[in-house]
Amino acid sequence: MSKRILFSILTSCLLLINCSAEEKDFQSSKLLEKIETIPDQVANNIVVDFIDTSFVRARLWAKTAKVFHQRGETMLYDSIRLEFYSKPTGSRQSILTADSARIDDKTKNMYAFGRIVVVADSPKKILRTSFLEWRNKTQRLYSNEYIEIISPDEEIRGYGFESDLNLSNYKIFNVSGVKR
Repeated sequence: MSKRILFSILTSCLLLINCSAEEKDFQSSKLLEKIETIPDQVANNIVVDFIDTSFVRARLWAKTAKVFHQRGETMLYDSIRLEFYSKPTGSRQSILTADSARIDDKTKNMYAFGRIVVVADSPKKILRTSFLEWRNKTQRLYSNEYIEIISPDEEIRGYGFESDLNLSNYKIFNVSGVKR
């Protein structure tokens, strides 16, 4: 056998082995990607209480929940409703509704998306936005998106927002309009 033929055979074998290894790596990465997108648990029509000692801080309803243990998050879909309660009185402070949400399972922070409306029971105020974050540790609402706050006295629009749960102490970082 000539050196040229032997060299061609060896080169072909090396190329096939390399392509095979690349194909296995590609298949492995695709399989890992699929596993990471498949939830560990799926539940329908859920109700979850966020409890601090014996006090219910919030109660959450969602039509569909998907739990991803590896990612440490729970995804909520289809008509999210979250009620916040006052610790001193136990009465409801406000109601948040959204299209979908993500909960960080470690911090219990929630990130709401879509058509978001927060209605404060007292004083009667309504917040509208497309993104809202609830930080469990501080019990405050945050947004960096466009927001509207409507009360019996005025309407305020702007970008960037921070508030307590009953919308009585809030900041709008970039006010773009006020109507009285």
